[in-house]
Order: sequence, then structure tokens, then C-alpha cells
Amino acid sequence: MISANPNPQTHAERLARAQQIAAQLQAHFGDELLALGVYGSLARGTDGPYSDIEMWCILRGEEIDYAYEWTPGPWKAEVDVRSLDTIQHEAADLDEDWAMTHGSFAHVLPLYDPEGIFPTLAERVFAHADTEFEALIHAVIVGEIYELVGKIRNLSAVYAETLPPSLPLYIVSLARYSVWLVGLANRRLYTTTSVMFAESLTFSDYPTEYAELCEVVMSGRLSEPERLYEVVEKFWAGVKRWATVRGLEINQTLEHLLLHPTYTQHG
Repeated sequence: MISANPNPQTHAERLARAQQIAAQLQAHFGDELLALGVYGSLARGTDGPYSDIEMWCILRGEEIDYAYEWTPGPWKAEVDVRSLDTIQHEAADLDEDWAMTHGSFAHVLPLYDPEGIFPTLAERVFAHADTEFEALIHAVIVGEIYELVGKIRNLSAVYAETLPPSLPLYIVSLARYSVWLVGLANRRLYTTTSVMFAESLTFSDYPTEYAELCEVVMSGRLSEPERLYEVVEKFWAGVKRWATVRGLEINQTLEHLLLHPTYTQHG
């Protein structure tokens, strides 16, 4: 019995396995198959020695949504099976982590796509009005970042000098929502989680103080509570200034939300 243990592979070996999987899927689904494609690092050609194989399998029918995920031991693969209506809906969805999740629709290496489905998915990813992006940016600021700043201030009121066990987690969470925020603001997708902070700093539109928050997380210096509290306060002040420049009003009332329901569509 082969032990489940990731082994190194070359890009060519991994791509050959993906093609073998595609052949199996074509034989299994036959005329029900519409398209097959690879996404993730393998599709971009940036896969490392231990990367997995991620694939789309699009079938005829409606509301199909399931996945095969397995390892025979030395490598791992995932095949996400969708009907055309389902994957089109997913590609067109706009949510808070859009910048991190939607590269799987926008960057696909087709292995079988006679009807040209994958390029149309990429178009759907970016087919959103500026007002939709701005409403979601507002929702992330109020629904996530504001709340985390409050939690961190609670800790600072109790733990003045010692490091609270939950503070590093809150800082990383704050950075995670903030990097998604920057992706939304710039209408840009990240290639992978491991480089999203560095990639975000190459974009043109973000609060100036965001760079310092990124530096703290990327460096792993999360053990100095006084500095962490200072970074958070500076970042929050910067977010408020940045939002004002964008014409986003953070302070609102229920009466305003009832008259402008766009702000309640995400969260």
C-alpha cells in the first residue's frame, strides 16, 4: 500500500497527469461533457514541486455542483464538476473575497473546450458596475474591518503591555480582509494566497497605512502588542480617509439603509 505523502513533481509531469485525468473524464461522461480545464498554479505555470492539480469539468444539465478530490499517495487532485448554468453563476458572483477566489474562473488552461466556454467565464468575472464594487467595499469596511478594530481595541483596554493570545489572530484577520478590500478597489485578482500581500502592494489604490499592516504580517512580527495596537490605529485612520476620498460614507443610519438597500446586499 502506497503511503499518502506528497512527492515532488515537475510541471510537465503534473500537466501530463491532468491530461490523463481529462481522458478518463471524457471516457466517463461522453456526450454529457462540455469542457475540461485546469486552473490554479498549474494553469499559470507557477506550480511548485508539491502543488496539486485543480480542474474544472463542465457538464450538460442544470444545477450540477459537486467535486472529486483524492490522492493516490504521491500527489493530489481535485476536479470540480459543474453544469454550465452553475459555473456561470459562480463566475459572475461578486463577494468580499472575489480578488482571491475568482482567478480560478479568469485564468483557465483549456484541455477540452470546443464551444469556447472558458473565455466567457473570464468575461463574467469582471462584468460588474463600479457601483457594485463600491457597495461591497463599503460592506467590507463596516462589516469586517470596523468590527475587528473594535475587538482589538477591547484587547488593548485589558492587556496594556502583555500579548493577548488572540491578538496575532485578529491582526492576521484584519490583514486578510484588508487585502481583499484592496483587490476589490483595484479590480484585480490575486494569483495565490502565498503572494497576495506582496501583489497588493504593487497596486495603485490603497490606504497609505495599509503597507505597514502588510509588513507586520509578512514579517511575522506579531509579538509586540504596543506596536500592533499602533499599527491598527494608524491603519483604521487611513481607511477612513481613503473611504472619504472614494465618496464612501462609513457612518450611516438605519433610515439611510432602508432607503438605499444596495448597502445591505453583501455581508
